[in-house]
Amino acid sequence: MSALLLIAVACYAFGAGHALAALWRPLSPRWFWLALWLMGAGFAAHTASVVVRGWEVARCPLLSYQEVCSFLGWAIAAYFLGAYAWYRSQSFAAFAMPMVFLFALAAWLLPAPSDTAAVLKFYGQTASLLTLHAVLFVFAYAAFAILFVAAILYIVQERQLKRKQFGPLWSRLPSLDTCDDVSTKALMIGFALLTLGILTGIVGSRRLNGVYWHGDPLEFLSLATWLIYFCVVHYRLTAGWRGRKAAWLGIVGFAIVIVSLVGIGWFNGFHAIG
Repeated sequence: MSALLLIAVACYAFGAGHALAALWRPLSPRWFWLALWLMGAGFAAHTASVVVRGWEVARCPLLSYQEVCSFLGWAIAAYFLGAYAWYRSQSFAAFAMPMVFLFALAAWLLPAPSDTAAVLKFYGQTASLLTLHAVLFVFAYAAFAILFVAAILYIVQERQLKRKQFGPLWSRLPSLDTCDDVSTKALMIGFALLTLGILTGIVGSRRLNGVYWHGDPLEFLSLATWLIYFCVVHYRLTAGWRGRKAAWLGIVGFAIVIVSLVGIGWFNGFHAIG
């Protein structure tokens, strides 16, 4: 797994470097295509590393901080490549590629768990349900990462429009409608997955410990995340919220997601993992 993950990290590093360089000055289109091909190669190697890890441990590789970082980086890469295939916007790469690289790099640097058999034994018959709970959360967080990127691009572009001061990025930014469309799709996908993730977690907790709520910090953060994105969904559907308000709430929601991800390894409680 480490060799495959290292290949993925190297490919993502080139993509991230190109994306950051393109923020400051226009580059030849062939450099973007090379970065995109390397991103695809990195995603293939990353996919193989996740599959190999799952094969080695005979479970879904989501029981340690290292595995969560790897799985989340892989999911964001999958969303990014899907979004690029749909919208053909190079600007998303400037933010999405570095994010994918950082999660993959963290997974490569962190130590792999030595023994998770005791955890699986503790979960018992609820292991499958709790695994589904974790997978749903990771894919929801990856969708919110794409929403975060689209929200940043929207706010940058709107600010330049209001001030009528167009920076070097202006000509390479996607339209406001494209940013809003990407945000809406990522919001709906992420919110549906997060809701299902919370529900499966509640049911799994009830079956495992006989309680619906443990009261640990991650549960409060998950509830706060769900409420923020619920507000965005609600006001988009009922009050026609679009643009800046929804973008700022998407950024706030993703900040809580980041705190939750960091907290998985630091907070004590039912959801703490090593």
